[in-house]
Amino acid sequence: MSDARPADKLLHTKLMPPRLHAGVVERDHLLTRLDSGLTKKLTLVSAPTGFGKTTLVGMWIAGREVSSTWVTLDENDNDPTRFWTYVVSALRTLDSSVGKTTLSALTAPQPPAFESLLIPLINDLARLEQPCVLVLEDYHAIHASEVNKGLAFLIQHLPVTLHLVLITRTEPDLPLAILRVRDELVELSVNELRFNQTEAETFLREAVQMEIPSAAVTKLLQQTEGWAAGLRLAALSLQSKNSAADVEQLIRSFSGSDRRVADYLVQEVFKDQPETAQFFLLKTCFFNRLTGALCDAITGENTGATMLEHLERENLFLVQLERSGDQLWYRYNPLFAESIQYLARQRLDEAEVKSLFEKASSWYESRGLLDDAIETALSAKLFSQALRLIEKYIDIHDINGMRTLGRWLESVPEQQTLLHPLICFVYAQIILYTTSDRFSPAVATRLEPFLHAAETAWRAEENHHRLGELFSLRGNVAWWRGNFQKAFEYAHQSLELLPEFDVAWRGTSQLIVSYEALNAGRILQAQDGGLEARAQMGAAQNIHGMLAAAQILSEAAYWQGELEQALQLDQQIMNEAIGGVEMLDDQGFATFGLAQIAYEQSDLARAELMVERTLDLAGQRANEYLRVKAIIQLAYISAAENDFVRVDNLLTLLIAKVQNSALARDVHETRARLSILGGDLSSLKSWLAMISNENQNLLHLQKERETFTLARLQIAESNASAALQALDGWAAETAANGRIRSQVQALCLEALAYHVESDDAKAMSLMTEALILGHAKNLRRIFLDEGPHMGALLQTILPSLPNRTLNLYATTLLHLFSSVTVPLAGAAKLVEPLSQQEVRVLRLLVNGLSNSDIARELVVSTNTVKTHVKSIYRKLNVNSREDAREVARELRLL
Repeated sequence: MSDARPADKLLHTKLMPPRLHAGVVERDHLLTRLDSGLTKKLTLVSAPTGFGKTTLVGMWIAGREVSSTWVTLDENDNDPTRFWTYVVSALRTLDSSVGKTTLSALTAPQPPAFESLLIPLINDLARLEQPCVLVLEDYHAIHASEVNKGLAFLIQHLPVTLHLVLITRTEPDLPLAILRVRDELVELSVNELRFNQTEAETFLREAVQMEIPSAAVTKLLQQTEGWAAGLRLAALSLQSKNSAADVEQLIRSFSGSDRRVADYLVQEVFKDQPETAQFFLLKTCFFNRLTGALCDAITGENTGATMLEHLERENLFLVQLERSGDQLWYRYNPLFAESIQYLARQRLDEAEVKSLFEKASSWYESRGLLDDAIETALSAKLFSQALRLIEKYIDIHDINGMRTLGRWLESVPEQQTLLHPLICFVYAQIILYTTSDRFSPAVATRLEPFLHAAETAWRAEENHHRLGELFSLRGNVAWWRGNFQKAFEYAHQSLELLPEFDVAWRGTSQLIVSYEALNAGRILQAQDGGLEARAQMGAAQNIHGMLAAAQILSEAAYWQGELEQALQLDQQIMNEAIGGVEMLDDQGFATFGLAQIAYEQSDLARAELMVERTLDLAGQRANEYLRVKAIIQLAYISAAENDFVRVDNLLTLLIAKVQNSALARDVHETRARLSILGGDLSSLKSWLAMISNENQNLLHLQKERETFTLARLQIAESNASAALQALDGWAAETAANGRIRSQVQALCLEALAYHVESDDAKAMSLMTEALILGHAKNLRRIFLDEGPHMGALLQTILPSLPNRTLNLYATTLLHLFSSVTVPLAGAAKLVEPLSQQEVRVLRLLVNGLSNSDIARELVVSTNTVKTHVKSIYRKLNVNSREDAREVARELRLL
């Protein structure tokens, strides 16, 4: 989701560098250090508050001709969309051509991953003609891992045209060690920022306008440990002293930590101010940024602009920012503000302080600055006002800026939130979409009070549209919990209530309904639904929904036997699902799809590699559904390699850990099927007992798998009539619904049952139909996984197959059965695979090259090529290039 905001909704004071006070001390050695950073990627200025970090960088920027831009960060900027919106907006002040694509993507309802957002921005920056500097002040406010990762990505790929300066109280969570090793980092720390004796004497002389003995300065320097804020506070206190004795007395009066020094000195400064200034300071010290009109709203006076100008002239820890329109903005030094706040809470009662925040919040609201209005209301625990403002924010921005909304709502008592149905609904979405474990039952439990409150209120109001949205969300929650039947119910209810124009929520429900069709085996319906859902999600600019729709289409293609189409869709998902952890589920399902395709093509090594990657992605997201499906696939791979010990270990461990009952049933079915394939029929009693119980929640494809496995058991026990009874109607049903893979399985099992009954004519007819379908779709494992009985049946029918195409296809399958020997007699004589060199020769041969041309291409002799051609003709049982081309096409050898 996006926290995109139009330019007029940005808080422009965040993009204003502080103006320098007159009389700042020139610190040439530090300015030179900053100059040296321009040839590197990053300058880090790190020290506690009050050490002159901002002043130093501001002085450096003001004294250099290099173009620069500035962002002052705060706690709200831990929302990645908000953070990058401000950064890109700042960079656009350097050149309006920078960041258009990125800013446009940030304003989309569903922005892509931040690495994807940053690539066009980096490309824009690389095209700048002159170098420039971006300053991020107060980076210590940032703790969100996504923001840190995004900035690390930017730094890693930073073009030489941009230099980054971070001002921070603490070392940020960025790859600084790598930058140090590569000499791409300049660092200024607290020790370098401390004032020395000469700087302290210069500063105090200019500030106090009197000579202070060097010994006194030394003592003051020792007490403050070169702390610039302490020296400045001391200078303000010393301005009221008239003699050296008074100066000595003041210096002896304070000692200890920065905090204690600050509290003491602020009180000294405060008591020397006139009563009007004290009144103003006490009432305005709680607010980060000030302008005259805001101060007037807070104090009830009309002297705000005058007082701000006066305090700024007096160097009273008030920094003037750049002008924004007709407003001059200021901000207090944080340390000074904290100390005045301490005094204010001593002198004003709680009701007075709360009233100040209420007035400030109302002023922000009147100016359209909802973020600040909400923050201010929450700071004073004005929850009713904050919730009203949050509803207003949602009306404007919808759910954009989830992390910011979530942080606001976390600070509101739940009982008050439950009185606001829209906020409850939004908060439920935020919890669901920002959690790292959306599949956990605990998440659904946490959502329920908010969803229940919203549903109750909207039912009473007969608000059908909102109820439709809520049911769509409930469907999502049920789906991720593995309660598929409930998910389907909610999705249908949702679609009945939602208007056509609500493409976002209709798309979400349409996805679930498409999954219902898929799991019910209605593949053609699922395909149509997936296409509709993808269109709706595209209209809603919901990349996650579009990827989910692509996954449905991939699965539908797989069931239809369209492996190439499924492969392309899975690759598309992999290419587009790039970004943060929220994309790992999409990557996981696409990778699992690739594993299934590789397995069907009997590429076991690649299939296992894809399964291992799937398991890694599933583990990162605690996705039990994906993990179980991947381990089941791994069991099939192990069985194909005749490693039934590994099969047993995998499935025994999985059964012990699986929590979802539907998934557990799938694991038991897999174990039963692979036990039959391995010839172990003695351990299936418990599985037979399980499937004999009626289960109304059993999905159609689960029922199909269990029915087919039961038929395999009955065939293995030579109970062909029972198997045929179980399989009755399945071939027709699967064909009607586009499940070509299931249709091939049903035909194979029926053929095997008739083969057991020695009805070879019927077996031949059914297997011919299965081979025609299988050859058209290039299916392999679907035949091979029926085991030695299938190999024997193929051997039996091989001489009687109606054409060479099917003969060659069946022969190819037979060669993949490790325990079956192909008879040399019969139509096809492909008794051994082509070597890699023979495949190369065949490829050139069918493309029309002569033997001499092939020899030059492969850098071999013409006689060698003739030998290869002779071997190829023998293996393919052909006598000409045209026949070789046809057989190669039929067998898909090239």
